[in-house]
Amino acid sequence: MNFVEEKELKYLVRTHGCQMNHSDSERLSGLLESYGYKPTEEEAEADFIIFNTCSIKQKAEDKVLGMMKHMKKLKRKNDKLLVGITGCMTRTASTRKSKEKDPLLNRVDCLDIVFPIADLPKLGELLTEVDPKFSELEQKEADLENYFKIQPKYINDFQAYIPIMSGCDKFCTYCIVPYSRGREKSRPIESVYKEALELVENGCLEITLLGQNVNSFGMSWEDKKSGLFEYHENPFVQLLKKLDTIEGLERLRFTSPHPQDITEEVVKTIADGRTLMPYIHLPLQSGSNAMLKKMNRNYDTEKFREIVKTIRKYMPDCSISTDMIVGFCGETEEMFKESCEFFEEIGFDLAFISQFSPRKGTPAEMLMEDTVSREEKKRRWHSMNEVLRKSARARHDVFEGKTVKVLVERYNERVGKYQGRTEHYKEVAFDGDESLIGQMVDVYVDKSTDWLLEGTLV
Repeated sequence: MNFVEEKELKYLVRTHGCQMNHSDSERLSGLLESYGYKPTEEEAEADFIIFNTCSIKQKAEDKVLGMMKHMKKLKRKNDKLLVGITGCMTRTASTRKSKEKDPLLNRVDCLDIVFPIADLPKLGELLTEVDPKFSELEQKEADLENYFKIQPKYINDFQAYIPIMSGCDKFCTYCIVPYSRGREKSRPIESVYKEALELVENGCLEITLLGQNVNSFGMSWEDKKSGLFEYHENPFVQLLKKLDTIEGLERLRFTSPHPQDITEEVVKTIADGRTLMPYIHLPLQSGSNAMLKKMNRNYDTEKFREIVKTIRKYMPDCSISTDMIVGFCGETEEMFKESCEFFEEIGFDLAFISQFSPRKGTPAEMLMEDTVSREEKKRRWHSMNEVLRKSARARHDVFEGKTVKVLVERYNERVGKYQGRTEHYKEVAFDGDESLIGQMVDVYVDKSTDWLLEGTLV
């Protein structure tokens, strides 16, 4: 029995941010449980509380830092409690005893351990640095070549997220990810296939592939240097085709692609795939070419329009969602109007609209002026959201009176119904029972609303 098991230590992971962060937390939980830690949702029971952070917006980082006051109070009650931060806020794997420390350790006095998620295999070493009693955990790490070797603890049996790459090479001027997660590096195709195969053999029906720029899989300078990929065909296409052969897999999705790397070959592969769904998340960020250039997005509205035409050519009913930023540095009223008009032209099914906030350490924060007031950003957000409401409703209306296949995910207490998603990623609410969770069912759509479909089990 190891030290952790003897003490019956418990851990609690607080996850903030995107699907990538939630996938990271599954691997973090898997590693901690391999050490002998037990999970808990009660802060008072926890011996190790870790915040898996997002810093795409300054507000997200401020929220986590604000929670450190509460952590300080908990540590007064339990002087053995360890507090850690991982994810996008971090830079250097370190503790208070490390020679080279992450800046967070100087800013937050109740913090014990900090590590970028790519350095997760170093966690045992960091714990040992904090307390030598953890020394045997370092031995376990000899088998962990990198982050992707860690076995995740998946949230449920029927859905899973698989990270296929880490880092980002795009360097959008508003984004901290290339600095927090490093340069793009992809997993070998066989490694992803093996993880997916094991998931499906254990009952998984839907897999979502994750990456900051998922469709540039295998194409970075690091990837080409590694010798792990063949280029007779786009590596991402090779991966999609291989996963599509897994018997028992019902649905294969991915997020987020970058418009710069969407090709006709990729779109055709999605359209032809047995498991690939007619849904693509395609981040636009702005419908103004001047703003796109300032954001360093490396495409313009004409390029984006052509991509959408290609998608519609092969999948006329494909759902398309996007990300948009309003109030970016220097965005005039005329630029915002251009953005809204293009946004309306495309007719997105869904969009995640955010108000720009400068992120410390990015080119936008260091080299550009945040010229749009907070009040104006709010007004622009509401204006664009109204455009979205109309387009989303129009895209929902086409499903009214049709029967759709739904993977049941949960009971939604707010609406008092069970809920799941269709192949087109539409949320559907209906009456049912708990036994349906994790099942694929047919639902007749009785009614469409702005953001939801309502139906009856067939």
